[in-house]
Amino acid sequence: MNRDSERGNRARFFILLAAMAVIAVLILYVLGAFGGGPRSVSARKLRCVISQQVTPFGDKVLYYDGATLFCLNSNGTEQWKYALGPGARFTASDTTVTAWIGAHLHILDRNGRATYNDRLADTIQFAKPGRQYVAAVLGEGFGPTLVVKDVNGMAVDSETLAYADKMILDLDFFENGNYLWTTALDVYGIAPMTVMNIYRVGAMNTGEVDLGEEITYQVLYSREKLHVINTRDLNLYDYRGTLDPFSKQLVYGWQLVDSALGSGDALMLFAPELQTSRENRITELRVLTSGKKDSRYTLPNSCMGAWLRGNSIYAVSADTIYRAEMNAQRFSALKLPLDKPVSGFVGKLASGAVLVSSGAEVYLISLP
Repeated sequence: MNRDSERGNRARFFILLAAMAVIAVLILYVLGAFGGGPRSVSARKLRCVISQQVTPFGDKVLYYDGATLFCLNSNGTEQWKYALGPGARFTASDTTVTAWIGAHLHILDRNGRATYNDRLADTIQFAKPGRQYVAAVLGEGFGPTLVVKDVNGMAVDSETLAYADKMILDLDFFENGNYLWTTALDVYGIAPMTVMNIYRVGAMNTGEVDLGEEITYQVLYSREKLHVINTRDLNLYDYRGTLDPFSKQLVYGWQLVDSALGSGDALMLFAPELQTSRENRITELRVLTSGKKDSRYTLPNSCMGAWLRGNSIYAVSADTIYRAEMNAQRFSALKLPLDKPVSGFVGKLASGAVLVSSGAEVYLISLP
């Protein structure tokens, strides 16, 4: 055998070894040896339908069939149920559920056990739970009473004077549930004005802020700041209601669709307002941070909804889930294992799974 033949055989041998090494690495990746695993998506049809107030509850799912409130786990198995009767409404935090019918308030823990079940002094407009407390808005129309109870139903606070001639729009707890913000509409001024009140639960009002004529539709808490979002601007306030004069960011024409909050800068995901109000046909996304980072993304296809998970952006179309890292230049695609098109996005669970609808049916989608 001459030297050229030896060199050729040696080259083919090394090429074969390299090919075998590549194949071995791919097999190990698929088997999850590098923490990756196969990038597959699974879908599970739930027994509820979209008209039954389907609501994420931590890593579980709540729905109300017109008589009973049900809780399902991520496998679609019933965890618990609670009889409410007809005409009920409910809201949930990650750990607590509040439900009401007329003046009757129910407070449930994550296991479906009623920690409070009794009538309040007046008709309940709406209620919201936090980690330690529940806030309920009582009365018909304008001039309501704000009542705060602990999760066992013991009275903690009550406020009426601050809401004379006003209508409470929204409220929520923040700072480990020790503080509460409310937004209220004053319709008797020269122009309708929104007012935000901030309370330390069980103590005193720490601040009152005139938010102006623009409609405030969301207040988020992250990095010790309240992020107040209206139809025009995003502004930051501290727990006393003091405005950060350098915080304003213009969001006119954009609607908040998801957020990721914590001790650092808030991540806020926006979509064009017209696209969210017209059957959720979203083609563009925008990510803002409270540190004023502003990024824009164009989706490969029109989508029904979008959300944040870790440092990634996700969106769902009729048959595909798209994913992109925050600093990526393009989206990757994951095909949905459904034989019918997705028609709506319901919400995300704490586990990272999401709820989507196809017609009246609801599916839980688990992502890799």
